[in-house]
Amino acid sequence: MNKQNKHYNQLTQEPRYQISGLRKAGMSLRAIALEVGVHSSTISRELRRNATVDGYNPKTAHQLSDTRRKSASKANKRTDKTNKIIKESLVLGWSPDAISQRLMLETPPDEHICHTTIYKRIEEDRLQGGTLYRQLPRFGKRRWKGGKRNKKAGVKLIPDRIDISERPEVVDKRERIGDWEGDTVHGQNAHLVTLVDRSTRFTLAKRVLKKTKEAVAEAMLEMLRKVHSVKTITLDNGGEFAAHARVAKGTGAKVYFAKPYASWQRGTNENTNGRIRRFWPKKFDMATLTDKEIDDLILLLNLTPRNVLGGLTPLEAFTGRRVALIT
Repeated sequence: MNKQNKHYNQLTQEPRYQISGLRKAGMSLRAIALEVGVHSSTISRELRRNATVDGYNPKTAHQLSDTRRKSASKANKRTDKTNKIIKESLVLGWSPDAISQRLMLETPPDEHICHTTIYKRIEEDRLQGGTLYRQLPRFGKRRWKGGKRNKKAGVKLIPDRIDISERPEVVDKRERIGDWEGDTVHGQNAHLVTLVDRSTRFTLAKRVLKKTKEAVAEAMLEMLRKVHSVKTITLDNGGEFAAHARVAKGTGAKVYFAKPYASWQRGTNENTNGRIRRFWPKKFDMATLTDKEIDDLILLLNLTPRNVLGGLTPLEAFTGRRVALIT
């Protein structure tokens, strides 16, 4: 005799014949459940849903269950429209979670799809020879395996450095616009200076041909002059940020530095730089890019829905204005 299974499993035709025979033998629902290996509520639900006026027939019960499943709203969500949205969104670098969140914002409830379902469709496509899985943001990602690091690396290169431990607690709450994180994305023959707002994930980026403190400071000032709020800036300990005092004076912002190799203290910026790396990997010659190509990619990032923003894009969160992306 099988132990009662506490996990829900949909019945197939064979257990239905077993249920029918045991029912005719006069066994109780609990006894039938133990014999079949399901919960007693599964037997009760099966008899309630799939019995007819003529009683319970296993063949008829299976047909009724199959028809109900095929006509369910979840099954009807597999439409050309949702398939098209998934494919086009993956090409833009959206994650299944972001796609799901955006569907909830822009489409009616009968077209909402959870991220798990989207992953399942991608897997089905792969098994059929498709390549949608290659568009997943984290496909093929390699991770650092660890090793010894200098806990004070770069600190001596930053004059008048203010440690992140002195940063106001309000910055940690991510409740206001104007708290920025900064870093550089290294490339061949050129680099990107990136700034990300902690609250909205809105991103700014500018290329510098030389990673000098003067060039990086000027790039930061040029970008921050275009936004309406600059309260704090949290930076990496790279020597290219040694002219931070100039940035602080030009923007009126307080500048803080994360602890060496504590990338999680600038997690928003690190995540954004990772998104940029999906398009321009390490050793990519950034000097070959046009200003328009750079601006287009940053706009793409700012128009990518984020789960942390409830499906909104950084641009929408930063400006307070909604736009239609998939409808």
